[in-house]
Amino acid sequence: MRNNFVENYENVSENDIIDRINSGDYELLQVIIERYYPLICSCVRKYCPEAYSEDAFQEATLALYSAVKSFDSEKSSFSAFAALCIKRAVIGVLKNSKRKKNIPDELLSPIEECEIIDSNSPEKIFFDREDYKNLTDIIKLELSPLEYEVLQFYLSGDKYSVIAEKLSISEKSVNNALMRIRKKLKK
Repeated sequence: MRNNFVENYENVSENDIIDRINSGDYELLQVIIERYYPLICSCVRKYCPEAYSEDAFQEATLALYSAVKSFDSEKSSFSAFAALCIKRAVIGVLKNSKRKKNIPDELLSPIEECEIIDSNSPEKIFFDREDYKNLTDIIKLELSPLEYEVLQFYLSGDKYSVIAEKLSISEKSVNNALMRIRKKLKK
């Protein structure tokens, strides 16, 4: 059975949901993540070696959130923009990995070729929701309160200087916190 919260927004347009998220209704981010979870999983499975799949999944999910924050409906559709951001995040993981010096040819194929996993089965929905909840719980447990606050502001699109001002810390402290966050999330 699907989450009632998500079901309530099944027929609401992505642009409306994105506008509400950008107005501070961050709970709706769950709706966007659930809608794009199959695409994230598909791209990670298709392009990433298993050793990097966790990193790629985390980066792709963060890229989806960043896409929500920086989306401009006058330039393109959200689905095309999100797909591009997700694919770029997966490519970024591969580029940063020390074992892989070259991007596999499979990454050069169009995003439309990503196989979208059927997410209609109740079991799949249940396990996907559990995976999402576990991921957010792990992030909260791994990060210190300061790091978690820095991450929230960073993901909402704030610049280092704005984050530093909001938290009354230096920009260098913001940068150091983000470096620690990346290290912790890659574990």
